Amino acid sequence: MVMSEKYEPRECANCGALIVCTGDMNCWCIDVEIPEKVQDYIAACFDGCLCKNCIKQLIDELGGAEIK
Repeated sequence: MVMSEKYEPRECANCGALIVCTGDMNCWCIDVEIPEKVQDYIAACFDGCLCKNCIKQLIDELGGAEIK
């Protein structure tokens, strides 16, 4: 029997917006270039995934690459 994976929306750990995180290589964030210092900040300050808007805001504030 093959089980289909279903990913439930969860809240962005920063703003509360609903996002779908697959937690693997199929997630939307795989295409986002997040500078190491921003990744470190997210890991230190949040217990969960962030939405694209919050990641973009952090990149803008902390400096780094643009989100595609």
